[in-house]
Amino acid sequence: MKRRSIIAATAVGAISALLISACSSSGSSSSGSTTPTTGAVAFNAGISSVVHPSSTKGGTLTFDVRGTPDSFDPGNTYYAWVLDFDHLYTMPLFGYKSCSGSCGLTLVPDLATDMGTTSDNGLTWTFHIQPDVKFENGTVVNSQDVKYAIERTYDRSVLANGPTYYQALLTDPTYPGPYKDRSKNLMGLTAIDTPNATTLVFHLQSPFPDLPYVLAFPNTAPVLPSADTGSNYQLHPLSTGPYMFKSYTLNKQLILVPNPNWNPATDPNAKQLPSQIVMTLNVKQADIDSGLLAGDIDVDAQGQGVASSSQARILSNPADKAHADNPLNGIARFTYINTKVAPLNNVHCREAVEYAADKAAIQSAWGGATNGQHARPRCGLPQLGPGAR
Repeated sequence: MKRRSIIAATAVGAISALLISACSSSGSSSSGSTTPTTGAVAFNAGISSVVHPSSTKGGTLTFDVRGTPDSFDPGNTYYAWVLDFDHLYTMPLFGYKSCSGSCGLTLVPDLATDMGTTSDNGLTWTFHIQPDVKFENGTVVNSQDVKYAIERTYDRSVLANGPTYYQALLTDPTYPGPYKDRSKNLMGLTAIDTPNATTLVFHLQSPFPDLPYVLAFPNTAPVLPSADTGSNYQLHPLSTGPYMFKSYTLNKQLILVPNPNWNPATDPNAKQLPSQIVMTLNVKQADIDSGLLAGDIDVDAQGQGVASSSQARILSNPADKAHADNPLNGIARFTYINTKVAPLNNVHCREAVEYAADKAAIQSAWGGATNGQHARPRCGLPQLGPGAR
């Protein structure tokens, strides 16, 4: 069992408990166009550095996932792990820098050429896109394809899962989407102008300085209107990223292969190293854990950590623990007493519960120290009571 870096187009987010990554014979890459911070093999090293970076081409990168995606259509997803995974085959207007630790929170242009400019007191944003990005079929991407990608998200009867920020931010909030009757609305969404093939002008209801962060969702990845199959687009979204769909069997398996029309010069935060990427769906967590430990799979796509039984095994084995991370550290998630429900709206009742609670037992039931730490007492007061630590 070894940690491995994942190709730059994906940032598998961890939101709970212990994570491990297995290393098979396949080649993987380090993240980003800059030299990664290379960490030594040690517990939690993968949180702030890349461990075992690689630039080797070839091999198969294998993902397993518990359950299924909401959709692999980049305009119809809000699952965190799918938003990450989509970057393997999409180029939205913006993305995040592929680098270790907090550096990876940096917003950067992807399909866009820069961070955009504002006018009209912040009510108008103008963006330019790269002129030489192509779909997998060789068609050159233009600004109309990006506008259409956003337009299609307005029809919730067809695409029900994605975010709805554009309706709240852009003018023309009642636009029905492109599927109902395009002939009655030839201009499409009037909130976005496309004066030429590489320019998009967004008109906002009110100033919103964080618009580029919204445009980092994969629903700004261009969609060729002639290739759009509505709710079935998830079966083969036309790629602009380093990989494209080879086959997809719903609820079973997805296979990606290199996109021959992807140009690394236009997408410096991504890599195209493995010969194929295979994701198996609806896998039991116990099987995912055992596959990671045995080196039979490379990534748990959901990135939510191994099960409690696997945690105990890993933490009790120094060699396994050295190849594991606990990304829960620093996550702002906490459990607290509801102050609005009687009798807990009485501060003295809450103090009594706090005093009596066996915090060590609660922590143990939650999964132990790897799943959370005791909160520090306020105002420097000592924690008292039978469960105090």
